[in-house]
Amino acid sequence: MIRTSIFAFLLMAAGCTDLKPLEARIDELQQQVNKLQSDIAKSANNAAAANKATATTAAAASSDAKQALSIGEANTSAIDKLNAKIEQMFRKRPAE
Repeated sequence: MIRTSIFAFLLMAAGCTDLKPLEARIDELQQQVNKLQSDIAKSANNAAAANKATATTAAAASSDAKQALSIGEANTSAIDKLNAKIEQMFRKRPAE
């Protein structure tokens, strides 16, 4: 009976010593998981900042394009009016 108890105790003690490398490995994996979570959070923040900058740039480009279109339309209108005046100046007057 005593031998059985000693044997059981030795098995339990041996089992405990085998757990220490596993615990160290688990701690190492937990640190890696924490680092990855931190890296993912940083990447998400960088992506959000990049999206915001892209949206701002796109809005500015759209505004510039609208302004250029407006200027182009105004120029087309002015050229049409000028052409109409030139045609009117060079029309032959009816014989009187």
